[in-house]
Amino acid sequence: MIILDFETNSANIHDVIEVAAFRVESVDGKYKVIDTFHRYYMSEYEVNPYALAVHKLSPDRLERLRGDADYEEYFEDDSDFKEFCKNAKTLVAHNISFELRHIGNIIIFENHFCTMKENKKVVKATNIRGNLKNPKLIETCKYYNIEFDDEQYHSAIYDVTKTLEILNKMDCDISK
Repeated sequence: MIILDFETNSANIHDVIEVAAFRVESVDGKYKVIDTFHRYYMSEYEVNPYALAVHKLSPDRLERLRGDADYEEYFEDDSDFKEFCKNAKTLVAHNISFELRHIGNIIIFENHFCTMKENKKVVKATNIRGNLKNPKLIETCKYYNIEFDDEQYHSAIYDVTKTLEILNKMDCDISK
């Protein structure tokens, strides 16, 4: 099973600038990380100011974070991610439709589990009109009493860690 989070520059397919993924397995009723994939990529598109305001991953910052990276510059060219996910049947994410949109056809998972949708009627977050809405990652963490750092929010590695913590608090078995 793979737990995944992307940070992106745009809505364009494969325009991923940070990817964090955990390969997990169920051990004594809890999901444990057995491998980690975390990388930064450049975008082929102009900087989206709205996305930049969320994740603060400017091209200069991405260059610094990549350092002397020995992997591909662009996400869609990096076959290592596909290899990392190989043979995993289930994909887990908070707002999984976002990750699926950016994966495109790079990898196909048999099963999808969205911690956002699965928690909509549990967390009972409401919008400005008082209607039930999909809970943000921070709202879901708050519901489960999971410590949350606003400064690290929207770092893919932080968000994927919180998604794993949520999954473990949900006490559900989706590893089959």
